[in-house]
Amino acid sequence: MRYPRLLPLLLLLGVLLPAHAQARAHHVRHLIVVLDPGHGGGDPNEKYVGAVDASGTLVEAHLTFLVATRAAKDLRSMGYTVFLTRKSVNLQANYPLRDLNRDGTIDQLDDYDARTLFANRHHADVFVSIHFDGAAGDPSMHGTHGYYCPNRPFWKKSKRLASILTASVSKSLTASGYASPNNGIGTDVADRVPQRFADYPWFFVLGPSWKKRITGTAMPGALIESLYLSSPRDVTALRRPATIPALARGYAQGIRAYFGGKTTR
Repeated sequence: MRYPRLLPLLLLLGVLLPAHAQARAHHVRHLIVVLDPGHGGGDPNEKYVGAVDASGTLVEAHLTFLVATRAAKDLRSMGYTVFLTRKSVNLQANYPLRDLNRDGTIDQLDDYDARTLFANRHHADVFVSIHFDGAAGDPSMHGTHGYYCPNRPFWKKSKRLASILTASVSKSLTASGYASPNNGIGTDVADRVPQRFADYPWFFVLGPSWKKRITGTAMPGALIESLYLSSPRDVTALRRPATIPALARGYAQGIRAYFGGKTTR
């Protein structure tokens, strides 16, 4: 006679437990990756195209967008949510043009700010800025290297991300038939190219916030120089059909390795 009294409780448990489990599953989200194709088209009076090879046909802003688009496709097939800071090969990140940092002018600082604000707005788990380098007067420099900012609370994660990515990109290039060295990583402070402001020695897309200049990302980030457009051997490799897919694959596999193969959190 006591069993009927248990029936409502059992029914309640049977309904509530699956619903609770279902609610938990609903809150599991895919890890979010923001890829930042470096440089990009500017206003009609100024082009932020980045490095260009000796022939003028290989342009950094175009190459970074090609690699980022292909890497995004690879990452999505792995199960990640991916966003690009630029919508087109010919557009900069700050489009339409806005005074994002509210300093009274619209310039390249606003373009940098658009990238970091974009990553924060999309609640990215990692921010990866894709670039190609140029070494004026030294065509012997070639291969892949990366940077991270040491002045962030998550700098150890950024350092690990940069290290994994440079190794992964180099390995992928080698597997595609182009033996490209991994030149390692360094801090953005140690970069030999002088920064724009003496009191802000970090890369704008990696460094901390600076009022009316830049908003720092809220997640680990790395900037990778994929290859040198000033290197004849790297340029020759970039003209091979297999190189762009190999670079993209290197970025995608490196990001997956950084997450330990996980796609959700």
